[in-house]
Amino acid sequence: MLHSIWFWIVIIVAPIATVVGTLVRLAKREPPLNLPPGVSPGTYRRFDDDPPEDDEPLKKDEPPRQR
Repeated sequence: MLHSIWFWIVIIVAPIATVVGTLVRLAKREPPLNLPPGVSPGTYRRFDDDPPEDDEPLKKDEPPRQR
């Protein structure tokens, strides 16, 4: 009978320990990325965000165009 009690304790505790271990691992803060010199974090542009080459420049008092 004692062996069956330990079996059920392990069956119940194993998933709980797995979930707690996973949450602890996810809660750890990742180290910052190593960026090349002169690059600030978050200041990149994607290629599809580039404005078309044939845009005419804005006039001095003209508000920015919506895309």
